Amino acid sequence: MPDFAIVIPNYNQSHFLPWALESLRHQSAPFNLALMDGGSSDNFQVVADTYADMIAHLESGPDGGQSAAIKKGKASIPGDIVSWLNADDYYFPGALDKVSSFFESNPTIDVVYGDAVHVTEDGFFLSYFQPVQSFNPKDLARSCFICQPACFVRRKVYERIGGIDADLKYTMDWDLWHRLSLAGARFHYLHELLAAVRYYPGTKTMSGNRRRYSEIWRIERRYGHRLLPFSWLGFYRYDLSFKEERDPFEKFCLYMLDKLRKSKKRLQRTRGELKQTLYGFHRWEPVVAKNCTVHIPWYGKRQWQRLYLKVKPIDDQYTVTLNDSPCRYAIDNEGRLMMDVPMMTDPYRKIAISRPGGGDWQMLSFSCRLTGFDGA
Repeated sequence: MPDFAIVIPNYNQSHFLPWALESLRHQSAPFNLALMDGGSSDNFQVVADTYADMIAHLESGPDGGQSAAIKKGKASIPGDIVSWLNADDYYFPGALDKVSSFFESNPTIDVVYGDAVHVTEDGFFLSYFQPVQSFNPKDLARSCFICQPACFVRRKVYERIGGIDADLKYTMDWDLWHRLSLAGARFHYLHELLAAVRYYPGTKTMSGNRRRYSEIWRIERRYGHRLLPFSWLGFYRYDLSFKEERDPFEKFCLYMLDKLRKSKKRLQRTRGELKQTLYGFHRWEPVVAKNCTVHIPWYGKRQWQRLYLKVKPIDDQYTVTLNDSPCRYAIDNEGRLMMDVPMMTDPYRKIAISRPGGGDWQMLSFSCRLTGFDGA
């Protein structure tokens, strides 16, 4: 069985780090872990000491940035399959085992990538990573359809191209996929849920930094050979939609980009593209084709006490199961399906929701009331 070389870069995100490390405890495949800290001023050392038995290589101090730390970390540990996991992201239980089995059975495949779920800062479901698709090098320059924490690369091909570009701050993963493809690496999309990615205003991705958009332009110009790249508009619109406070210019931009998005959706609907679903959800919108399944891992110490689902239309026609057990629900004052959750120790959670008597419906939000307090 091939083993993994996994790097976790961290800087002042040590409150998230236990989730990433706990997710590694729920893997059976062998791995070596490099924990690369940029000199955090939070409780990093406490967390590192707690998980010292898992860490093959540890560094903490000023570094050359995230990309440089990842590159150095990969070179510091052995492993046939390389990957990196941001401190605020985490794996599904058994994810490495699925990837390892596929690599072992398919020795000619160089890169395996799978599905991922976007979650809130607290770990609650937002959506699935929607751009994912079977590998097509022509599409790659228009959309980064590979979610980085859910992607794994054979070390021999990774080292053949020189690894990630340490000079890039935001698009080092997208750039890496292109260079691997140009070097003849064979990619495979594994339709399995492998990683959870936190998506909230405090992330580097949503910072709105101009350098990020400059790097996106660079990708399209260099690998897509386009004089006027347009994919950055989609990134910008998505970032603005999550921004809590917008200035007048940003409000105008979001309004215009939403108008363009609606026009694009009408065209996609005419072509039948919006009929494609991911675990029951229409891509790019919270519409469900009668039945959907929400898959999420939960590594928090606090337990789920009550589950809330905001759906539209709201009525008593839904059926809900949690890890295959039927749930009885009521409709609360805010128009949400509300159900009590039994004590659960398994970190894997599967919530299946259906509306047998109706057509398509929408799931607008997913949240939980938790027991206890942080750290309890």
